[in-house]
Amino acid sequence: LALLGELDRVDKKAIIDFVYALQVHPDSRDKSINAADCGFRGSTWLGNAFFKGPKEYESTTYDAAHIASTYAALAILKTLGDNLARVNKAAIVQSLKSLQNPVTGGFMASSLGTEEDMRFVYCACAISHMLGDWSGVDRDGVVRFVSACAVSRSVCDSTTTHDALIHGQTYEGGLGSYPGLEAQGGVTYCGIASLVLSGRLVQATFDLTQLQHWLLMRQQHGFQGRTNKDPDTCYAFWNGASLHLLGHHGLVDIPSCERFILSCQHKHGGVAKFPAVYPDVLHSYYGLAWLSIAGAAPSLKPLDVKLQLPVQS
Repeated sequence: LALLGELDRVDKKAIIDFVYALQVHPDSRDKSINAADCGFRGSTWLGNAFFKGPKEYESTTYDAAHIASTYAALAILKTLGDNLARVNKAAIVQSLKSLQNPVTGGFMASSLGTEEDMRFVYCACAISHMLGDWSGVDRDGVVRFVSACAVSRSVCDSTTTHDALIHGQTYEGGLGSYPGLEAQGGVTYCGIASLVLSGRLVQATFDLTQLQHWLLMRQQHGFQGRTNKDPDTCYAFWNGASLHLLGHHGLVDIPSCERFILSCQHKHGGVAKFPAVYPDVLHSYYGLAWLSIAGAAPSLKPLDVKLQLPVQS
Protein backbone atom coordinates (compact mmCIF):
# COMPACT_ATOMS: atom_id res chain seq x y z
CA LEU A 1 0.00 0.00 0.00
CA ALA A 2 2.84 2.40 0.78
CA LEU A 3 4.41 1.77 -2.64
CA LEU A 4 1.02 2.43 -4.23
CA GLY A 5 0.56 5.61 -2.21
CA GLU A 6 -2.54 4.14 -0.55
CA LEU A 7 -1.39 3.76 3.05
CA ASP A 8 -4.22 5.97 4.30
CA ARG A 9 -6.60 3.09 3.61
CA VAL A 10 -5.49 1.37 6.85
CA ASP A 11 -5.83 2.36 10.51
CA LYS A 12 -2.19 3.25 11.13
CA LYS A 13 -2.56 3.77 14.86
CA ALA A 14 -4.26 0.40 15.37
CA ILE A 15 -1.48 -1.41 13.51
CA ILE A 16 1.25 0.49 15.36
CA ASP A 17 -0.34 -0.32 18.72
CA PHE A 18 -0.68 -3.99 17.77
CA VAL A 19 2.99 -4.19 16.78
CA TYR A 20 4.12 -2.57 20.03
CA ALA A 21 1.93 -4.97 21.99
CA LEU A 22 4.09 -7.82 20.67
CA GLN A 23 7.33 -6.37 22.03
CA VAL A 24 9.30 -8.60 24.41
CA HIS A 25 10.57 -6.26 27.11
CA PRO A 26 13.28 -6.89 29.71
CA ASP A 27 11.83 -8.60 32.76
CA SER A 28 10.62 -5.90 35.17
CA ARG A 29 11.87 -7.93 38.16
CA ASP A 30 15.40 -8.48 36.85
CA LYS A 31 16.35 -7.62 33.27
CA SER A 32 19.11 -10.23 33.29
CA ILE A 33 16.46 -12.98 33.36
CA ASN A 34 15.64 -12.54 29.66
CA ALA A 35 18.49 -10.34 28.44
CA ALA A 36 18.87 -12.49 25.32
CA ASP A 37 15.14 -12.63 24.52
CA CYS A 38 14.15 -9.03 23.77
CA GLY A 39 12.72 -7.75 20.51
CA PHE A 40 9.38 -8.63 18.93
CA ARG A 41 7.27 -11.76 18.63
CA GLY A 42 5.64 -12.51 15.29
CA SER A 43 2.18 -12.92 16.81
CA THR A 44 0.37 -14.36 19.79
CA TRP A 45 -0.84 -17.91 19.78
CA LEU A 46 -4.41 -16.72 20.43
CA GLY A 47 -4.15 -13.94 17.87
CA ASN A 48 -4.61 -11.24 20.49
CA ALA A 49 -2.19 -8.51 21.53
CA PHE A 50 -0.42 -8.89 24.87
CA PHE A 51 -0.64 -5.24 25.95
CA LYS A 52 1.93 -5.69 28.69
CA GLY A 53 3.95 -2.55 29.18
CA PRO A 54 7.62 -2.49 30.20
CA LYS A 55 6.88 -1.67 33.85
CA GLU A 56 4.77 -4.79 34.46
CA TYR A 57 6.41 -7.22 32.05
CA GLU A 58 7.35 -10.60 33.50
CA SER A 59 9.03 -13.04 31.14
CA THR A 60 7.96 -16.65 30.81
CA THR A 61 9.79 -19.74 29.59
CA TYR A 62 10.00 -19.98 25.80
CA ASP A 63 8.67 -16.43 25.30
CA ALA A 64 11.50 -14.99 23.24
CA ALA A 65 11.66 -12.61 20.31
CA HIS A 66 12.48 -13.83 16.80
CA ILE A 67 15.01 -11.83 14.80
CA ALA A 68 12.87 -11.86 11.64
CA SER A 69 9.85 -10.67 13.61
CA THR A 70 11.92 -7.87 15.12
CA TYR A 71 13.02 -6.79 11.64
CA ALA A 72 9.42 -6.97 10.38
CA ALA A 73 8.09 -5.03 13.37
CA LEU A 74 10.58 -2.19 12.91
CA ALA A 75 9.93 -2.13 9.16
CA ILE A 76 6.17 -1.88 9.73
CA LEU A 77 6.58 0.87 12.30
CA LYS A 78 8.86 2.92 10.05
CA THR A 79 6.58 2.42 7.04
CA LEU A 80 3.65 3.71 9.09
CA GLY A 81 5.63 6.79 10.13
CA ASP A 82 6.27 5.83 13.75
CA ASN A 83 9.31 7.38 15.43
CA LEU A 84 10.26 4.16 17.29
CA ALA A 85 10.04 6.02 20.61
CA ARG A 86 8.46 3.02 22.33
CA VAL A 87 11.06 0.55 21.05
CA ASN A 88 13.48 -0.61 23.74
CA LYS A 89 16.50 -0.16 21.51
CA ALA A 90 19.12 -0.99 24.13
CA ALA A 91 17.42 -4.30 24.97
CA ILE A 92 17.23 -5.33 21.31
CA VAL A 93 20.87 -4.47 20.70
CA GLN A 94 21.88 -6.50 23.76
CA SER A 95 19.86 -9.47 22.50
CA LEU A 96 21.49 -9.29 19.07
CA LYS A 97 24.88 -9.82 20.69
CA SER A 98 23.75 -13.17 22.08
CA LEU A 99 22.49 -14.37 18.69
CA GLN A 100 25.76 -13.94 16.75
CA ASN A 101 28.18 -16.85 16.55
CA PRO A 102 31.59 -15.37 17.46
CA VAL A 103 33.40 -17.93 15.33
CA THR A 104 31.42 -17.94 12.06
CA GLY A 105 29.88 -14.47 12.33
CA GLY A 106 26.43 -15.89 11.52
CA PHE A 107 23.22 -15.32 13.47
CA MET A 108 20.56 -17.51 15.00
CA ALA A 109 16.95 -16.33 14.91
CA SER A 110 16.17 -16.76 18.59
CA SER A 111 17.83 -17.33 21.93
CA LEU A 112 15.85 -20.56 22.14
CA GLY A 113 18.15 -22.02 19.49
CA THR A 114 17.65 -22.22 15.72
CA GLU A 115 19.66 -22.78 12.60
CA GLU A 116 22.22 -20.14 11.67
CA ASP A 117 22.01 -18.68 8.18
CA MET A 118 22.13 -15.66 5.90
CA ARG A 119 18.53 -14.56 6.43
CA PHE A 120 19.20 -13.83 10.06
CA VAL A 121 22.45 -12.02 9.29
CA TYR A 122 20.43 -9.68 7.09
CA CYS A 123 17.81 -9.17 9.79
CA ALA A 124 20.51 -8.28 12.32
CA CYS A 125 22.09 -5.76 9.95
CA ALA A 126 18.75 -4.21 8.98
CA ILE A 127 17.71 -3.94 12.65
CA SER A 128 21.01 -2.28 13.56
CA HIS A 129 20.67 0.17 10.67
CA MET A 130 17.08 1.11 11.56
CA LEU A 131 17.97 1.56 15.23
CA GLY A 132 21.14 3.50 14.39
CA ASP A 133 23.18 1.30 16.72
CA TRP A 134 25.69 -1.30 15.51
CA SER A 135 27.10 -2.18 18.92
CA GLY A 136 25.18 -5.48 18.90
CA VAL A 137 26.80 -6.75 15.68
CA ASP A 138 30.38 -7.74 14.92
CA ARG A 139 30.54 -6.34 11.40
CA ASP A 140 33.80 -8.09 10.59
CA GLY A 141 32.02 -11.31 11.56
CA VAL A 142 29.30 -10.47 9.04
CA VAL A 143 31.94 -10.16 6.31
CA ARG A 144 33.43 -13.47 7.41
CA PHE A 145 30.09 -15.30 7.26
CA VAL A 146 28.88 -13.81 3.96
CA SER A 147 32.22 -14.47 2.28
CA ALA A 148 32.18 -18.06 3.54
CA CYS A 149 28.78 -18.52 1.87
CA ALA A 150 30.06 -17.38 -1.52
CA VAL A 151 29.72 -20.09 -4.14
CA SER A 152 32.46 -19.90 -6.73
CA ARG A 153 32.31 -21.35 -10.22
CA SER A 154 35.40 -23.45 -9.65
CA VAL A 155 34.65 -27.10 -10.33
CA CYS A 156 34.34 -29.39 -7.33
CA ASP A 157 35.96 -32.76 -7.88
CA SER A 158 37.68 -35.45 -5.86
CA THR A 159 40.61 -33.13 -5.18
CA THR A 160 38.46 -30.43 -3.55
CA THR A 161 39.52 -30.13 0.05
CA HIS A 162 37.15 -30.40 2.99
CA ASP A 163 38.27 -26.96 4.13
CA ALA A 164 37.25 -25.48 0.77
CA LEU A 165 33.86 -27.18 0.92
CA ILE A 166 33.00 -25.90 4.38
CA HIS A 167 33.92 -22.43 3.20
CA GLY A 168 31.31 -22.60 0.45
CA GLN A 169 33.59 -23.19 -2.52
CA THR A 170 31.27 -25.03 -4.87
CA TYR A 171 30.59 -24.23 -8.47
CA GLU A 172 27.99 -21.54 -9.20
CA GLY A 173 28.92 -17.98 -8.29
CA GLY A 174 26.02 -16.90 -6.06
CA LEU A 175 25.58 -17.04 -2.29
CA GLY A 176 24.16 -19.93 -0.30
CA SER A 177 22.34 -19.68 3.01
CA TYR A 178 25.23 -21.43 4.77
CA PRO A 179 28.75 -22.40 3.63
CA GLY A 180 28.61 -25.22 1.09
CA LEU A 181 24.91 -24.89 0.20
CA GLU A 182 23.31 -24.15 -3.17
CA ALA A 183 23.24 -20.56 -4.41
CA GLN A 184 19.82 -18.91 -4.16
CA GLY A 185 18.53 -15.48 -5.15
CA GLY A 186 16.88 -14.46 -1.89
CA VAL A 187 19.90 -15.53 0.12
CA THR A 188 22.21 -13.66 -2.26
CA TYR A 189 20.21 -10.48 -1.68
CA CYS A 190 20.45 -10.98 2.08
CA GLY A 191 24.22 -11.33 1.86
CA ILE A 192 24.81 -8.35 -0.41
CA ALA A 193 22.37 -6.13 1.50
CA SER A 194 24.05 -7.10 4.78
CA LEU A 195 27.42 -5.98 3.46
CA VAL A 196 25.95 -2.75 2.09
CA LEU A 197 24.10 -1.96 5.33
CA SER A 198 27.19 -2.65 7.42
CA GLY A 199 29.45 -0.64 5.11
CA ARG A 200 31.59 -3.68 4.43
CA LEU A 201 30.96 -4.54 0.76
CA VAL A 202 34.50 -3.57 -0.23
CA GLN A 203 35.83 -6.09 2.31
CA ALA A 204 34.08 -9.07 0.72
CA THR A 205 36.57 -11.81 -0.10
CA PHE A 206 34.63 -13.38 -2.99
CA ASP A 207 34.49 -12.49 -6.68
CA LEU A 208 31.71 -9.96 -7.25
CA THR A 209 32.03 -10.33 -11.03
CA GLN A 210 31.16 -14.02 -10.78
CA LEU A 211 28.28 -13.13 -8.50
CA GLN A 212 26.91 -10.59 -10.99
CA HIS A 213 27.21 -13.16 -13.77
CA TRP A 214 25.25 -15.72 -11.74
CA LEU A 215 22.51 -13.18 -10.99
CA LEU A 216 22.16 -12.12 -14.62
CA MET A 217 22.04 -15.71 -15.83
CA ARG A 218 18.97 -16.29 -13.65
CA GLN A 219 16.82 -14.14 -15.96
CA GLN A 220 14.50 -16.24 -18.11
CA HIS A 221 12.06 -13.41 -19.00
CA GLY A 222 11.38 -13.20 -15.25
CA PHE A 223 14.01 -14.37 -12.78
CA GLN A 224 14.49 -17.83 -11.33
CA GLY A 225 15.73 -18.20 -7.78
CA ARG A 226 18.00 -21.16 -8.42
CA THR A 227 19.55 -22.81 -11.44
CA ASN A 228 17.04 -24.81 -13.55
CA LYS A 229 13.97 -23.51 -11.69
CA ASP A 230 10.97 -21.73 -13.21
CA PRO A 231 10.89 -17.93 -13.10
CA ASP A 232 9.06 -16.59 -10.05
CA THR A 233 7.81 -13.05 -9.42
CA CYS A 234 9.61 -12.53 -6.11
CA TYR A 235 13.03 -13.25 -7.62
CA ALA A 236 12.70 -10.23 -9.86
CA PHE A 237 13.18 -8.34 -6.62
CA TRP A 238 15.73 -10.60 -4.91
CA ASN A 239 18.01 -10.82 -7.96
CA GLY A 240 17.22 -7.38 -9.35
CA ALA A 241 17.75 -5.70 -5.98
CA SER A 242 21.09 -7.47 -5.58
CA LEU A 243 22.20 -6.16 -8.97
CA HIS A 244 20.92 -2.70 -8.02
CA LEU A 245 22.98 -2.71 -4.81
CA LEU A 246 26.01 -3.78 -6.84
CA GLY A 247 25.40 -0.98 -9.35
CA HIS A 248 24.52 -3.25 -12.28
CA HIS A 249 20.72 -3.30 -12.53
CA GLY A 250 21.07 -1.62 -15.92
CA LEU A 251 22.13 -5.00 -17.35
CA VAL A 252 18.68 -6.49 -16.65
CA ASP A 253 16.30 -6.93 -19.60
CA ILE A 254 13.67 -4.73 -17.96
CA PRO A 255 10.91 -4.98 -20.63
CA SER A 256 11.09 -8.78 -20.58
CA CYS A 257 10.92 -8.97 -16.79
CA GLU A 258 8.10 -6.43 -16.70
CA ARG A 259 6.06 -8.53 -19.14
CA PHE A 260 6.55 -11.59 -16.93
CA ILE A 261 5.36 -9.79 -13.79
CA LEU A 262 2.35 -8.30 -15.56
CA SER A 263 1.47 -11.79 -16.83
CA CYS A 264 1.27 -12.88 -13.18
CA GLN A 265 -1.43 -10.34 -12.33
CA HIS A 266 -4.78 -11.81 -11.31
CA LYS A 267 -8.05 -10.52 -12.73
CA HIS A 268 -9.37 -9.93 -9.20
CA GLY A 269 -6.22 -8.09 -8.07
CA GLY A 270 -2.81 -9.00 -6.76
CA VAL A 271 0.21 -10.69 -8.30
CA ALA A 272 1.01 -14.41 -8.20
CA LYS A 273 4.36 -16.17 -8.25
CA PHE A 274 3.56 -17.77 -11.64
CA PRO A 275 1.06 -16.92 -14.39
CA ALA A 276 -2.41 -18.45 -14.02
CA VAL A 277 -2.18 -19.23 -10.29
CA TYR A 278 -3.73 -17.44 -7.31
CA PRO A 279 -2.06 -14.23 -6.09
CA ASP A 280 -0.73 -13.63 -2.60
CA VAL A 281 0.49 -10.68 -0.56
CA LEU A 282 4.18 -11.65 -0.67
CA HIS A 283 4.42 -11.87 -4.45
CA SER A 284 2.23 -8.80 -4.90
CA TYR A 285 4.67 -6.81 -2.77
CA TYR A 286 7.84 -8.11 -4.40
CA GLY A 287 6.43 -7.66 -7.88
CA LEU A 288 5.63 -4.02 -7.09
CA ALA A 289 9.00 -3.59 -5.37
CA TRP A 290 10.89 -4.64 -8.49
CA LEU A 291 8.71 -2.45 -10.72
CA SER A 292 9.65 0.45 -8.44
CA ILE A 293 13.37 -0.33 -8.67
CA ALA A 294 13.19 -0.65 -12.45
CA GLY A 295 11.20 2.56 -12.90
CA ALA A 296 8.70 0.51 -14.88
CA ALA A 297 5.69 2.00 -13.08
CA PRO A 298 6.22 5.74 -12.45
CA SER A 299 3.18 5.91 -10.16
CA LEU A 300 4.91 3.69 -7.59
CA LYS A 301 6.81 5.28 -4.72
CA PRO A 302 10.62 4.88 -4.63
CA LEU A 303 12.09 2.04 -2.57
CA ASP A 304 14.99 1.92 -0.13
CA VAL A 305 16.37 -1.26 -1.69
CA LYS A 306 18.70 -2.28 1.12
CA LEU A 307 15.89 -2.22 3.71
CA GLN A 308 12.95 -3.12 1.42
CA LEU A 309 11.06 -0.05 2.66
CA PRO A 310 9.35 2.74 0.75
CA VAL A 311 11.39 5.93 0.88
CA GLN A 312 9.72 8.32 3.30
CA SER A 313 8.78 11.63 1.72
